[in-house]
Amino acid sequence: MRSAAAAAGMVSAAILFAPGCGGGTENKAAASDAVRRAGYRSLAARDFLLGCAGGAARLETRRQLERMGELNRFAFEKGAMPSLQLAANDWAGLSRLDTRRPCAPGEAAYQAALTDFSARLDQLAASIGEVRQ
Repeated sequence: MRSAAAAAGMVSAAILFAPGCGGGTENKAAASDAVRRAGYRSLAARDFLLGCAGGAARLETRRQLERMGELNRFAFEKGAMPSLQLAANDWAGLSRLDTRRPCAPGEAAYQAALTDFSARLDQLAASIGEVRQ
């Protein structure tokens, strides 16, 4: 398990420091980027919520997913989209190593996951709002 995590960390670092298309020499989205961290956490919370029984079909879930889409548009407008793209790459690479137990059955577990996802989106909104163009 440690070797898989180490390998995933090395891959993330290689992707982070790899030159991008277009010949740019500077990668503005550093690993310590608040938007990147908040984006990663919101993706993890989203996937956990979607794993709850009936979670994907519920109106409350769809509203939060719409909110996430609006935050993506806000990030684009603020110039923070590279950070969100890197967060999505990080989550895509590391999500299979997620060791959390799946969402428990029942309304209380769903509500807890929904509350967590909403809180993560609040953090994402705040971090995007602090981006200076």
